[in-house]
Amino acid sequence: QNAKMSFPVTAVIILLLATPPAMTSLPTGARGLQRLSCLRLRGGSSADGADGGPLDARLKALTNQAPVMVFMKGVPAAPQCGFSRTIVGLLEEHGVKFESFNILEDDDVRQGLKKFSNWPTFPQVYAHGELLGGLDVCKELAEEGELAQIGYTCKDSESPEEGDGGGIDTPVSGSVLESKIRSALEASVVEAVDESDGCGAKFAVLVVSDKFVGMPLIDRQRAVHAAIKEELPRIHAITLKCKTQEQYTRQ
Repeated sequence: QNAKMSFPVTAVIILLLATPPAMTSLPTGARGLQRLSCLRLRGGSSADGADGGPLDARLKALTNQAPVMVFMKGVPAAPQCGFSRTIVGLLEEHGVKFESFNILEDDDVRQGLKKFSNWPTFPQVYAHGELLGGLDVCKELAEEGELAQIGYTCKDSESPEEGDGGGIDTPVSGSVLESKIRSALEASVVEAVDESDGCGAKFAVLVVSDKFVGMPLIDRQRAVHAAIKEELPRIHAITLKCKTQEQYTRQ
């Protein structure tokens, strides 16, 4: 009755205990802040092109095709809109070397870039793969003596192509733009000058708000775009000057 019984060993269970990864693996300091800043500027995520499929991968490749890429209507030798013509002249005047892409020849790129960059208008200028902005941004950089320093660097405020407004023909008034922008940005000064010339609604807009303090030029303009997003499809062209109260007082 005290007989011993033996059994064959068929499996061995091994329990491994692992400590959590060190928090120092997270991006910290200047490099981490720079990475976050770049992601915010592009309006993207850390998984660049991972969610957008082949088109996003193509757009990423195009925006990195040269140190400075200009996505415009037409080509530098023959621009097909006033904003594109102006931005080419501005970049050439300041000695900025760039390559260009004619969005009129590829509607996938034209429409895709609007979402890829979170920027609804053309031309668009990319410096080293990052969206710089358009004509308004380049003009401000030129006025501040910084455009030429970019070396290898516009917001054209031309709005989405004709018909993007979904067939809405209701005209946009400067007073509506002023009211919406003032409310959204708590602006002390908003001036929307109607410069329409029979070729669609055109506005020159000045916005002065302390909400712009610490914001890059491109983010200031995106904030204005967001405030008038319902009107943008009905605007053919819009130029923006976005200043803080201090900048406005100094001028």
